[in-house]
Amino acid sequence: MNKLIDFQPQAPVRVASTLCSRFRSTKSQCVACAAVCPVPGAVRLAGQGAEITAACVGCGACASACPNGAIRPLEDDGRLAKRIRERVQSGATFRIACSRAQGRVDLVVPCLSRLTEALVLEPIRGGAQRVELLDPDCTACGLAKAAPQWQRVMFFSRELCESAGLGAQRVASVRVASGRAEETPLSAKTSNSRRAMFRTIAERWKESGAAAMVPADVAEAAPAEPFRELVQRHSDNPKRIDLLQVLGALPGAKPRPRRLPVSGLPLAQLEVDQRCVGCNVCETLCPVGALKHRDEGDTYILELDAALCTGCRVCEVACYHQALHIRETVDLAVLFERRSITLVSAKKRTCSACGERILGDASEFCPACQLSGDRRDAVARRFFSRGI
Repeated sequence: MNKLIDFQPQAPVRVASTLCSRFRSTKSQCVACAAVCPVPGAVRLAGQGAEITAACVGCGACASACPNGAIRPLEDDGRLAKRIRERVQSGATFRIACSRAQGRVDLVVPCLSRLTEALVLEPIRGGAQRVELLDPDCTACGLAKAAPQWQRVMFFSRELCESAGLGAQRVASVRVASGRAEETPLSAKTSNSRRAMFRTIAERWKESGAAAMVPADVAEAAPAEPFRELVQRHSDNPKRIDLLQVLGALPGAKPRPRRLPVSGLPLAQLEVDQRCVGCNVCETLCPVGALKHRDEGDTYILELDAALCTGCRVCEVACYHQALHIRETVDLAVLFERRSITLVSAKKRTCSACGERILGDASEFCPACQLSGDRRDAVARRFFSRGI
């Protein structure tokens, strides 16, 4: 069956497989979704990428943690953002809480780990002066394992505000007592509209589930789309698209450089050395289409859309010649500037030994032939040094 999107009606999320790093490359070590999932067995990392089982309770931590936007909850980010826009008030503080927090708030989510940076910053785009995440002490919660995820999202959101020139204090966490959170009620008209919206969502979900549960014999008869054809397509990362739209509309934003260690961030900047042969494996396997090449006459050019790169490292681990590397730091300004970075611009040539394509004038041999030649030379020197 077509593995582009695997509908799993037994779980409150769905997985877009071709955006999953593990689906793109078996060398990927990404465990972002499984690392934050608080329910044993709810996330399974298999050969076809991440799979969500019936044990899932719908906390949304996996969707927030996945940098490529491969995991999508039933109430997706677009609908949550709409709920925020309905409630935000200009110049006020927008308060978000999980259901265990005490008090009345503007938005209640199953778990704060469901939030993404785009959702945290959405109230500021709508005119809110400050966003507060209410923390009722996650250690006593059954979903406590997911708590580091919302804390990472809050940290990154604060850094983005700082990079935008708005100040990190625009986003903060506030410790509150445990209890029961209640959303500030909307007008009757809006409430009825929301009820109708959720009825529509539920109906569509049932329809998609029914469509997905086809008889086994039909499923086996359906031709499987070859992996080579699947990876040629690069789907948009909805999570990153949402974030870029929010950042581009922040009131009063004056972006400035802000460099941070790349570890733990859903962002990266790349560099390519002279071992690159222009094989385009990195471009093909990139889940989000951040890498693109073009040929201008006899010149090969490889470019990076840094704002789309999520730091998943598929390109780095898949590069046969180990020519591509992730830098230790990244400038958050790339998310605001949306500029293309040229990683390689070199003349195309042919290896004198094996006939494979190489780039540049540094050597007449490809990296593989250079390596085998160096090994032969090392063996010869060892023999001659022994008088053989």
